[in-house]
Amino acid sequence: MRHLQRTSHRNSSNHNPSPPYHSWRVSSFVVMMSFIVSTCLSSQPSQFVIRSNDTLRLGGKPFYFLGANAYYLLEQSARGDTATVNALFTTAQSLGMNVVRTWGFFDSSDSLNPAVVQYRPGVFNERALWALDYVLYQAKLHNIRLLIPLVNSWDDYGGMNQYVRWRSQITTATEKPTQRFSPSDQARIIEGGNGRSYRFAITSQLGHDDFYTDAIIKSWYKNYIYVILNRMNTFTNVRYRDEPSIFGWELANEPRSSDVSSRRIYTWATEISSYIKSIDQNHLVGTGEEGFDVSETGYSVNSYNNQHRLFDGSAGVAFSANSVIPSIDFGSCHLYPESWGLPYNAGNAWIRDHIRIARASRKPLLVGEFGVRTQKAATYDSWLTTALLDGAAGAMAWQLLEGPRTDTEGFGFRCSEEQLLCSRLRNAANMFINKSQNGTLPQPQSFSLQQNYPNPFNGVTTIAYSLPFDAYVELSVFNALGQKVTTVVEGAQSAGERKELLEGESLASGSYFYRLRVSALSQPLRKFYSESKKLSLLK
Repeated sequence: MRHLQRTSHRNSSNHNPSPPYHSWRVSSFVVMMSFIVSTCLSSQPSQFVIRSNDTLRLGGKPFYFLGANAYYLLEQSARGDTATVNALFTTAQSLGMNVVRTWGFFDSSDSLNPAVVQYRPGVFNERALWALDYVLYQAKLHNIRLLIPLVNSWDDYGGMNQYVRWRSQITTATEKPTQRFSPSDQARIIEGGNGRSYRFAITSQLGHDDFYTDAIIKSWYKNYIYVILNRMNTFTNVRYRDEPSIFGWELANEPRSSDVSSRRIYTWATEISSYIKSIDQNHLVGTGEEGFDVSETGYSVNSYNNQHRLFDGSAGVAFSANSVIPSIDFGSCHLYPESWGLPYNAGNAWIRDHIRIARASRKPLLVGEFGVRTQKAATYDSWLTTALLDGAAGAMAWQLLEGPRTDTEGFGFRCSEEQLLCSRLRNAANMFINKSQNGTLPQPQSFSLQQNYPNPFNGVTTIAYSLPFDAYVELSVFNALGQKVTTVVEGAQSAGERKELLEGESLASGSYFYRLRVSALSQPLRKFYSESKKLSLLK
């Protein structure tokens, strides 16, 4: 996702990035450090999360998790706002979350900004790195692991285009100036929804996609990776590559390109993930992509409201191909149905499809981001039920807010303001924890169809039902004349207490009937359970 809060603190003392930003506190802080670390390490993660085929494991047991995004932690820490960092981890821990996804980058030539990590290729800001140390240290104290993307595809926080800008400032002896991009190309902006964007071309010779192919840019990015992975944390004296509290690395946040074949990102992801593994064999590696593809094969296309652009290669990335890369440990997808022109319940199909495709590559699936602006509690409850029952390794809500961070996009939430949502998230987190401990979830003993809730409804309602074993399911809605008006679910589903969503936006006010028909997977046309109930839509 895009993040709009970027400010520069103009202070002459920031020209020297070497001293830690809390220089006036450092002496007393360091005195306390060894005592704090020694007394807290006994409760910290002592093992790395690993992949075993399509399952994540920790300490010999399966590892499933609910987490949250909080991209802003490094920035808040660098600006001296450690209270927000501490509060975020405290809240996440209280919700039962054990993974947080947060930025491990900020690339900019603004040498006055204390949160910038890399001022130019190979020139680092110790103040910002010290801030990242602190974020990781606090995660460790709260028994939370970090998933860390290493660059942004979008222009926020520098992104890939910052590398391209740096590259445009140098020429090599073998380069011949040739115009690749017209003025209209240079004016073209690639929009990602919700305000996310990047400039297609930076100069007449270089554009965003050169980040993936230019040898010099790739060498700069590899150097950045090398520095981060080999950094010694100033709080724990543990190198990042050896830190169990790091869950894993992502190659980028939402990589995209103009290559409709997707080969450009595939080749780059293969090279960079292999490079990370050559340095760090302890941690998981993912692509950080959104889950788009170049073919509809394997996807429940009828669930996606004719949004064929999700699978036509226009994003320049192929989930199905990238998940096969040997040095990629898990499939990555994000989920924003409002931005993609999808109904909320399409999120359940999106999760199921990506779990199935990742599993075919013997990889687990992480839903790295998911968000809606309205109906959060009901929608997340439904999506997380699907993630649990169908076998996602983890899911991370976008996003948990603390301190002064404001929500310009509408996806953020604070537990002090959305208690019902956080109650649902806490329940889901406990279910993920129970599944980790027991390997499975309790199964219902018989079929049943519950009354939708709320009823009557205006907006979104939840239809819950029980499947005692895996089955072929058809959940449809009919008007008072018996005419089918929509199909909520049609396909194979795993056993469990399911929760699907029905939106009333395209329906007129009135009474409807919803019918659940269940049949064996081997004989989807042979019914062995059917039940109907009435619902009311009021607008």
